[in-house]
Amino acid sequence: MPEIFFRSIKGVLMGTLFGVFLFGILLELLITFPILWVLNRILGPQPYRMQWTIRILVSLWLSLLRGCGLLRARESKGRPLEGPCVIVSNHPGLFDVLYLIRDIPLMSVMVKQSLAKKLPLGPIFQSAGYVLSPDFEQRGPFQCLDEAIEKIHMGYKFMIFPEATRSPRRGLGKFNAGPFMLARLSNVPVQPLFVKNNPPFLPKEEKWYLPPFQVSTLEIEFWEPVAPPMAGQEREFAKNLEARYREALGLISDKKNSTDCREKK
Repeated sequence: MPEIFFRSIKGVLMGTLFGVFLFGILLELLITFPILWVLNRILGPQPYRMQWTIRILVSLWLSLLRGCGLLRARESKGRPLEGPCVIVSNHPGLFDVLYLIRDIPLMSVMVKQSLAKKLPLGPIFQSAGYVLSPDFEQRGPFQCLDEAIEKIHMGYKFMIFPEATRSPRRGLGKFNAGPFMLARLSNVPVQPLFVKNNPPFLPKEEKWYLPPFQVSTLEIEFWEPVAPPMAGQEREFAKNLEARYREALGLISDKKNSTDCREKK
């Protein structure tokens, strides 16, 4: 009972912070976006201006999360690769992508169409150089792929989650081959990131109004970049990288131990 009560209180804080987040979007649309639009008209379009603004606002909001005892981050291990690449990562919680946006400059991301529809974020995404995911009504997957390749050729790092959605609680979803096909077609390395989040902060099954009882701690580890797969080897590449993530999460050893126990019986 005390734990549920405390989680409910934290849920109220989370709801308040969502309100702050929406208010920040409103200010960005009404104030920041027009200013940057004028600068782009005068000086020429430069997506780094909007990205710089987003990174500052995201950093401030993440500071509020930490201050409210909801989510904190440790210092990252390693550094992002210099130059364009395809960044892939596991996706254990709702806000890990915000830490990546905050910490990795000149990064384009694949964002959901629903965010541009439910929230007035379309102009901001476009100004920041982000790519909208396919909705299979107005945009096909190959159109999005072409846009992502274009961003990489412009010098961006391109971030995409191979699971395509948040990971199940203390688990990992199946990796899709799409990000690795993008790396091959763009002829750039793959930069894997490993996100540790303990306890997981709002994974796929959790309700936003019931955050975990303990303060959630997040840590990002930059793994060594790897060369893109050869043509036709994208699925095998995805499978092998998924196995590496499962091992890092301790999922393979747990499965192996349970199998060994059954064999002994």
